[in-house]
Amino acid sequence: MTRQGKTRNFKRLLGQSMVEFAIAIPFLFFIVVTILFFGRYFLVAQVMLHASQEGAKVASRTPNLLDESVRDSVRGFSTSGAGTNPNSVVYRALGAANLLSSGSTGDLPPGSKVLIMPFDSTGGAAFDGTVTMQISYPFQLTGSPFNGATPSVAIKFSADGSGNPFRFLNFTITQQAVAAQEIYQATN
Repeated sequence: MTRQGKTRNFKRLLGQSMVEFAIAIPFLFFIVVTILFFGRYFLVAQVMLHASQEGAKVASRTPNLLDESVRDSVRGFSTSGAGTNPNSVVYRALGAANLLSSGSTGDLPPGSKVLIMPFDSTGGAAFDGTVTMQISYPFQLTGSPFNGATPSVAIKFSADGSGNPFRFLNFTITQQAVAAQEIYQATN
């Protein structure tokens, strides 16, 4: 085979590789975004679970939970999400994961809730004689939940961008933990 024939074969193989790469790149991009989405989801969910477990333990040992200011101190936040006690275990756990308005300090994003049940909700605790700490947090893949949240992130799943988009929806993650009350207190 002549040198010119080898060059043509090489160019043909190079062109074929470029076409295969162009076809594969959207799938690879989709896989990377999916890994990022679920990785971030599991991080936020685990932080919230830890915060709710530790918060329930502290609440079960705290007397006078009928008083709103005592509950605010245990939660670290008011029912509207404003930070009230930076020394609370819930506040510190969410701050350590940079889930607050100024990173490790500040308030919760709009739509967040930290409830101590049966005191903060009509739904009550999971069982009589227990305290339930429930944390709800708005989750989104991109951007900040403190700014106007976009409804979802859409990714077009075809090489030329003409396919139907796959949406990574924003939603609220809720975690809760239950602890038996170690200090007796009336619930009403």
